[in-house]
Amino acid sequence: MINVRELQEVVSLMNESGIQKLHIEHDGTKVIIDKAGIPLEDTAVTEVKTEEVKAADAEQTPQDSMSVNAADNNEKQILSPMVGTFYAKPEADAGPFVQVGQTVERKDVVCVIEAMKLFNEVNAGMEGEVLEILVKDGDVVEFGQPLFTVKSH
Repeated sequence: MINVRELQEVVSLMNESGIQKLHIEHDGTKVIIDKAGIPLEDTAVTEVKTEEVKAADAEQTPQDSMSVNAADNNEKQILSPMVGTFYAKPEADAGPFVQVGQTVERKDVVCVIEAMKLFNEVNAGMEGEVLEILVKDGDVVEFGQPLFTVKSH
């Protein structure tokens, strides 16, 4: 049997690491902790600010003008909540969680990030249309790295 102190310690570690779902089996006791329905304090969504994009655009070539349009069209990015390996599909032979042009809801799973053999679901965190997938399946991602561009509704 798992004692309460050990369980509290596991929950604290989950909160610190950003892990969303955990299955534990110990001496015939099975515990499943799933925080997917609870919003994270550090949201994985950020707005693209018009001023920053226009300043960056002034210094870059014309091919980067899509960034200015992104700010004008209320586009946001879904960021990686942790360091790990990005997976666009739940299994190797399955279809992707989301595709460009698909509409997502706040709690929709858009990808999975594997960190230390644990698979962490990443929710959209907003409603909108997926405009761009910024990383490839199997890529290593950093904390705060943009994963998707979404036009919010």
